Amino acid sequence: MPPVQVAVVCPDCKSALGEAESILRCQGCGQEYELVDGIPVLVPQTLSDQHEHQRRYFDAEFEAYDRYAPESWRLSFIERIFDSTGVLNGGAPYLDVGVGGSGATVIEAARKGVHAVGFDLSVPGVLAANRFAHEEGVTERTQFLVCTAESLPFPDATFASASAVALLEHLDDDGAAVTELARVLRPGGLVWFTVPHAYRYMLPLVWPVYWWHDRRIGHKRHYDQARLVHLCAEAGLEHVKTSYSAHPVKLLQFAGTKLFRRMQAPDSRTWWRFEQLDRRADSRALGAMNLNAVFRRPDA
Repeated sequence: MPPVQVAVVCPDCKSALGEAESILRCQGCGQEYELVDGIPVLVPQTLSDQHEHQRRYFDAEFEAYDRYAPESWRLSFIERIFDSTGVLNGGAPYLDVGVGGSGATVIEAARKGVHAVGFDLSVPGVLAANRFAHEEGVTERTQFLVCTAESLPFPDATFASASAVALLEHLDDDGAAVTELARVLRPGGLVWFTVPHAYRYMLPLVWPVYWWHDRRIGHKRHYDQARLVHLCAEAGLEHVKTSYSAHPVKLLQFAGTKLFRRMQAPDSRTWWRFEQLDRRADSRALGAMNLNAVFRRPDA
């Protein structure tokens, strides 16, 4: 039986797409989109300066990905997302916004039997993620494409759950991305956001390093809970819960992985003890570098 695919539409006018040779053509506005190794590249003909900067930065990073080996921190975060949004409990299909080059959220959801879709602006990143899905034997339940978060190529109310990790802070217009995500989420569906926490909550010790990181990677802003809740409320999303991560204990954990090779192993008990300490503090805003929040699209 062929795999079930989520419908993909023109990101501009939301009309159906027809395939012709190596392109997709919109049956509404006539816009043509490229197919790269079978992956739809559904981006505007002209990208913003910020989009171009982000593409260059992350293309260089993702081109170095040569095998599927998700780190412990990534698997731990995926577990938090899945538990909070019901991905594994009727939350299919699932969408990860800004899936990156590992494809880990999509691949791990598919490994659990969930149909999952991931997209990113980086073509090399999406090609790597798609290749890893093939190598991990989960292609029947995975789907990848290239697009921008501000113009999603999906029909309304397509997804039962979604996540957007380290995405909103990169965008010129974070409101457009949240509005689009709310549009493609089904009534009652849940979405997880992770954003950098407001500086005033972080340890002053990390401010200079984070300031440098913001500018190097292209962050446009930080968030507190009120700012994120207001942003999502304007898109019609209801706040469900907030949690915090990357407390000071994570700095010790990071230092340990640099000093002690054994802590880099996926089964390192010491690493996971630090991780549990960070999780136990998930209700404490003070000292946290990440703000995580879950929102629901109200029932119709």
